[in-house]
Amino acid sequence: MAALYRARCLALLIISIVGSTASTLAGEVQAEIEIVDWGLTSAKEVGSEASPDTPTGLNRLVEGPVNVIRTTKIQACIGTSFGILYRIAGMEHLNVLPITVVVLHPLIRTPDGRSMQKSSWPDSAAPQQRYAGWVFEENFELVSGPWTISLRDKSGEELISKNFDVIAGNCPIS
Repeated sequence: MAALYRARCLALLIISIVGSTASTLAGEVQAEIEIVDWGLTSAKEVGSEASPDTPTGLNRLVEGPVNVIRTTKIQACIGTSFGILYRIAGMEHLNVLPITVVVLHPLIRTPDGRSMQKSSWPDSAAPQQRYAGWVFEENFELVSGPWTISLRDKSGEELISKNFDVIAGNCPIS
């Protein structure tokens, strides 16, 4: 009886190990992403790239360090930027994890007639700190309401997100 019990335990252990190894080999590594900081941001812009799933059609590329004033209350004015700093946690052996940044926002109506409540672009997570955010560049983007910056894996599953309360108007004259 004890030998049968040990054989069953051994069989379950082998199945568990083989299943775990197979899912890892199949690329199903579930990385943990942590948000290191969030809020109003400023960073040096180093270029842009086409990003059709955003209202302006462009994604601004920035170079660190990114300065952050921690807050979830954002005053939407032309030139204001906000976002999150994030990194892969606990899986430093992963060099890069392909992700999609998804920004859920109130309805934005673009001059070309598009109506958007979600903007997205491809990015990557790494053990080193990375930045994902939004800069208000056009008047049509200045919409009040809840905004969420979400990081998603290649299957679309949300890994982590941060909510912001955006209020348009009352901008200082610049």
